[in-house]
Amino acid sequence: MTERLLVCGLGSGMDRSLAELRSTRRELVVVTDTPTERAREAADVLLVCDPADGTAVLAELSAAGIDRLDGVFSLGADNPPAVSVVAHRFGCPGLPLETALDCTLKDRRLAILREAGLDLPRFAAAESVEEALRAVAEVGLPAVIKPSDQTGSLGVVKVDSPGAVRELAAEALRLSPVGRIVVEEFLEGTEHTLAAFMVDGELHRFGFADREYGRKEEFAPYFFEGGDTLPSRLTGEQIEEITDTVRRGALALRLDPAVINTDILRTRDGRVVLLEITCRITGARIATEVMRLATGVDPLPNVVRLALGRPLDLSELRPSRDGAAVQRFLPADGGVVEWVGDPRDVARRAGVHDVFWGIELAPGTVVPPYRGGADVLAGVIAYAGDTAEAEAIAERTLRALPLRFKAPTR
Repeated sequence: MTERLLVCGLGSGMDRSLAELRSTRRELVVVTDTPTERAREAADVLLVCDPADGTAVLAELSAAGIDRLDGVFSLGADNPPAVSVVAHRFGCPGLPLETALDCTLKDRRLAILREAGLDLPRFAAAESVEEALRAVAEVGLPAVIKPSDQTGSLGVVKVDSPGAVRELAAEALRLSPVGRIVVEEFLEGTEHTLAAFMVDGELHRFGFADREYGRKEEFAPYFFEGGDTLPSRLTGEQIEEITDTVRRGALALRLDPAVINTDILRTRDGRVVLLEITCRITGARIATEVMRLATGVDPLPNVVRLALGRPLDLSELRPSRDGAAVQRFLPADGGVVEWVGDPRDVARRAGVHDVFWGIELAPGTVVPPYRGGADVLAGVIAYAGDTAEAEAIAERTLRALPLRFKAPTR
């Protein structure tokens, strides 16, 4: 009998991985709220609903007559609770729902990691503006306000003054479905992404990247993340120290067996602070394409093995390439499109893996002002023998984008 896999959710651009999964000769059921041509071509069954809503996913599966699944996972979508709900319903391998919630809800995750003794920012949770005011007084300024249950940096803002707390907290609370926010101490340093599998208490790292934050506060109070870079500028010893911190965090959250995505900050005085850790593959094409371009490691076969309850093939996690790869984004920050061409014309250049629009563009499109990680105008993935050349290719490519805005009227 052909194995049937459910891909419950596609992160930004992750539909490109579906063709590789399709080639494994397994039946592929895909649930997404943003169906694309790639998804339609690769899926044996395509269901359209919110992949973060486990009840809705189960209803769609039932309506489609699907009564058997052999494995459930997402591709970069931050929906571990829904994945756990569906896996449990069909008797598939997967983490318990409470574990998925622990690593998805920021206040729960922080409390568990603090109890385990990990180094964290000072933080407090709040369910009202008045509680947020008290939380900021407790944590201190500057601080970061985050909806507890949102992803993709939606609603994440920096607050520098007491007078700004009320408005920013109210907006973050509005964006939180559960009506809860987290106030964290603002820390400065370098940020990094670590991708790994956790099985039987062992952390198997397969990717490590530096996050690009050169323009981090240009759109204050919102943060702009400019992309990712491999290889890291950190030393091997520093990377191992971060890896050990992630392992401790995964153990505290009981993420085993699991594929793990993390966001780590290394402060200027050498503290290793675990900002985010969750049980899903790193999205935005980072684990499946950017890291793979630099190291040659393809994590997808092991993601499938994990979803089916089978042992990992650790040989596939050993780097076979020693190159450089970067992903760089341009922020969307207002304006009206006058003319737009095909970014694939630019992608033909040497060292360019892909160029893409972050939002749908056409003549007359009104681009909103930047308000978070979802507001990306365009992006590029580039590769070369060393980091400086890969960064130069990415910069030249973004400058050559076939896009023109109307001149502002006076």
